Amino acid sequence: MESRFSKIENKEEWRTLLNRALFKTFFHSLEWEEFLEQHFNWLKFEHYNWRNQALLSLAGVGKKLISHPFCEYGGVLPLISKINGQQFKQELFEEFKASIKISFHPALMDYFENLNDNENQRETYLVGDLQKQTPDQLWEGLDRNRHRSIKTALDQGFKVEKCKSSQDLERLYDFYVENLKKHKTLAYPFSFFEYFFKSPEAEIILVKKDGRLVGGNIFLFYNKFVHSFLCGFNEKYRKLGVHSLVIWSEMRRAQQNGFEVFDLGATRKTSSLEDFKQRWGGRVFPIVELKNYTGESKLRNSFLRDVWSCLPTPLIKILSPRFIKHKL
Repeated sequence: MESRFSKIENKEEWRTLLNRALFKTFFHSLEWEEFLEQHFNWLKFEHYNWRNQALLSLAGVGKKLISHPFCEYGGVLPLISKINGQQFKQELFEEFKASIKISFHPALMDYFENLNDNENQRETYLVGDLQKQTPDQLWEGLDRNRHRSIKTALDQGFKVEKCKSSQDLERLYDFYVENLKKHKTLAYPFSFFEYFFKSPEAEIILVKKDGRLVGGNIFLFYNKFVHSFLCGFNEKYRKLGVHSLVIWSEMRRAQQNGFEVFDLGATRKTSSLEDFKQRWGGRVFPIVELKNYTGESKLRNSFLRDVWSCLPTPLIKILSPRFIKHKL
C-alpha cells in the first residue's frame, strides 16, 4: 500500500512547508530541532507530509516516536483549514507501528474535525480575547487571591525587568532546578535557558527586590499566543506574590503588544499547579493526545524520585540531561 505520509528529507523543503502551515508553535522550527539533536545524541527528528493536508514532526526517542518532546504541545500542523481527524488518526496508527505520541495544541482543534481523546490527563488554561478587553476588565477577570498576591508583591517593593545578563540567567536556572528538585522532577539543561535568552521569539522576565533576583519566568511567542513555559523562584518569596506579579506583568505586556491569547501552560489534572492556574480568568482546554500505547514513564512512580529529591543541586544539574529521555 502506498504511504499516505511522504517523508521529507530535504531541510529546505521542510522549511518551506513549515512556512505554509496555518498554525505552529515556538517549537516547530528547524533551529529548535537542530539544537536538540546537537545536545542529545539519542534524539533524531523525522518529517512527514500527510496527504498535503498536514505536517508531522516526530522525534525518535528510543523505541518511541514523540511529537514534540520537551514541550506541552507537538503537532500535526495544518496546511488546509479543515482536516478529517479520524482519518488522520487511523492512517497514523496504520503507518507507524512503533509506539507513538502526539499532543495537540488547543488551537489545532479549529482545524481537526472529529478528533478527541478521553484518556488524556493534561490540560491547559488560556486567557483569551486580550484585545477585546480593557486593562480594567482583564484585572477584574482575576480572582481576589490573585489581586491580593499582586498587590502584596508591589507593596513589598518587588519589580519586574527583562533578563539582560548571563549572571541573572544562571541564578534563575538555579531557582528552577531547586524548585524541580522539591517536586522530585528532572530539570532541563541550562543550554535550554541560553537558547531562550538568545531567541527573538522568547522573553525572560525577572522579579527583583533592591536589585536582588528572586525569580522569573520564560515566555514564548508564536502566532497571537504568549506561552508561559518555564519558571524558577526563591521559595522564601513565593508567598509574597512574586510569581503572580511576573505573570500579571507579562499578561499586560501581551495585551499592549497585540497578542490575543495568554497560555498559562499545561498541567496534569489534580496537579498542585491547577489551583494557581484556575485563578487568572482563563478557560480550561484539554490537550488532546493521540497515542497507541498505554502506561507512563516508569520514573513517575519510582522510589528513585525520593532519592532524587535528596541529591545536591549541582549533581542534579549534571545528571538530569543523562536521564531525561526516560521521562519522555
